[in-house]
Amino acid sequence: MNTERIIGSEFEYIIDKSYGLSSDGYIATGTESIVYKGLKISKDGKMRLSCVLKFKYKSIKVGSDDNSFKSVNVLERFRQNDLKIFDELQSCRSVVRIYDVIEDLGEFSFIHEHMPEGEKNIRIDNTRFFCVVEEYIDGWSLEEYCRDEYWKLTETVDIGNNIRRKKSFHEFSEERKAEMLESYRHDYDEVIRYQDEIFGFMLNLCEVLQYITDEKKILHLDIKPDNIMVTKHGRQIVLIDFGRAEYISEGQNYVQNRLSGADYNTSESIARMFQYGTLGYAAPECYVEALGGSEFPFKDTQAEIGKMRVESDIFSFGAAFWECLNLFEMYTGSREYAKDKALGGSYDFYRSHILNSNSYCGRDLSLTSPHYHERLEKIIQKCTRARGSDFNSDKNDGKYYRSYSELKDDILYAKASAPALVKTENIKVRNAFGVTGVMLGLLFILMIISMILKLSGSYFAQQKLESVMRDYNPTRIEWLENAASEQMKSSNDTEKQNIYKKTFDFLMEQSEFLDYGEVVVLTDLLTEINNEKFVGESVDSIMENIGSEALTQSIQYIVTNLEGNIEGEAYKLAVQIYNAQEKENLLECYYVLQEYANANDSGHKFMPLIKRLAQTLNHDDVILSIAKEIAATNSAAEDEVEIKAQIRRYLDEIG
Repeated sequence: MNTERIIGSEFEYIIDKSYGLSSDGYIATGTESIVYKGLKISKDGKMRLSCVLKFKYKSIKVGSDDNSFKSVNVLERFRQNDLKIFDELQSCRSVVRIYDVIEDLGEFSFIHEHMPEGEKNIRIDNTRFFCVVEEYIDGWSLEEYCRDEYWKLTETVDIGNNIRRKKSFHEFSEERKAEMLESYRHDYDEVIRYQDEIFGFMLNLCEVLQYITDEKKILHLDIKPDNIMVTKHGRQIVLIDFGRAEYISEGQNYVQNRLSGADYNTSESIARMFQYGTLGYAAPECYVEALGGSEFPFKDTQAEIGKMRVESDIFSFGAAFWECLNLFEMYTGSREYAKDKALGGSYDFYRSHILNSNSYCGRDLSLTSPHYHERLEKIIQKCTRARGSDFNSDKNDGKYYRSYSELKDDILYAKASAPALVKTENIKVRNAFGVTGVMLGLLFILMIISMILKLSGSYFAQQKLESVMRDYNPTRIEWLENAASEQMKSSNDTEKQNIYKKTFDFLMEQSEFLDYGEVVVLTDLLTEINNEKFVGESVDSIMENIGSEALTQSIQYIVTNLEGNIEGEAYKLAVQIYNAQEKENLLECYYVLQEYANANDSGHKFMPLIKRLAQTLNHDDVILSIAKEIAATNSAAEDEVEIKAQIRRYLDEIG
């Protein structure tokens, strides 16, 4: 009897015990699941791929209106809701993929030992759990990336029984904490670098959520740093955990909260939640009604309790990135806060100090480094604005973000206006003149050796690329780039073009659209090719096949990494979109738009780029700037106001 294998219909699964702090495969524990790194093994044993094994409770208990507990059938809810949503989103490469759902674990059984102090270990087996097999994302959660990878705010310690854990910032010595805080608050260069990364993550996530909400009519409803993955290669955002996600009903713009009310005066545990989503990130309208004479924590809110809309996800978006920027003060700065975050914590500290409109809404960056850009703070404040009397109207008065399009525009504008580091390099000049016959002889010998190495290197590099493609999965995108780049080093320009075509065709076979990480790989390979016509044609092909959720970041990467007189319609449009985002050469952007929009019908293959350029230009300050330039050179009688109105009508017709 094998208790270590989970038997699926086509594959078998085991826990990857080479992974994790304790080399036992453990990743994390959530409200409804325990997550381990796994291996997906073909029945013949020849194929082994990484995956995630998410062991979900078949049922959980939550609070009900009569101040007691009721049982929720998680397995049934997963069948009816979660699976349908995941199927809907499988074409989006920035959403985690599901490989399998195993409702019957059979003889599989093991002891989960990563429990809070004082709590008993849990046996994971068929009686209480089912298993969802998901794509393994090679990277970090956004929380881990910001806290552990970037700022090094944790360290690993042994706690016995071959189990290791992360030691948090608040456990460091006072001297070490003071030193790190000093660096965080006053190291201008490092903070600006970090801010630039945060802007990139915000844009990436904004595009993913725009696609999910606008195209698929789905609200995620549990956005937080733990549910946002950052890939090691390309630093791309992948959204995970759609256990709370809901469809927006046809003809409506909201989802109704399914949780019962709660007594806010009682000492609640994590098993009985006050809110739909996660404490600290859920918008005020996501919290449940107060029962038993208790007071709703946001008593001055005008939002309709339980009615969740796109603004609810945007609130969580702002709260998540606010936390990424408040790493020291909030998340790791308080022992009481950290204690309440533990599974089974009472949340008394949180309820006493955080659950009120003054603390919870309108979050600022006053406790962080003074070097963060004020526009970044304004975006987060607007995302998390308290729900006033005007919140329930659909009028876009600028007080709240009502769409991701509006939010994305503000992030792009903030990023463009934020300070940037000037990267310089110290150039060391060396004098190395040699004119002797001995040196020339050595040079000739080296050339012969180099040719031999080049021929053998080309062969082995080709074998490596074919091996990566043969065993490829999306988590190995970095391996693919390294293998293709390595083969290019020993190739002439024609051979480089063939390697690029092979890589492009291979990636297009993997998915309907290219994601941002794949665009990065292809763009990096194009920088190795010295043929501007080929590069232009290749960019056209890339732009034609980019997923909509990755378009903005991809344009930015392509334009900032490819240089020269590159031919191609898509590249020309991409440059103008980038310039429009940066508020540069706006009149030229407008004239290029007219050139393409007037010459092409709505079925043109680059119409999405034409529309994106029109949308990027369609803002009051941009239109005013273009109108002023036209009026200054226009000999006709038209004044600036008339020109501005004409531009507005023209952009509206296109976008």
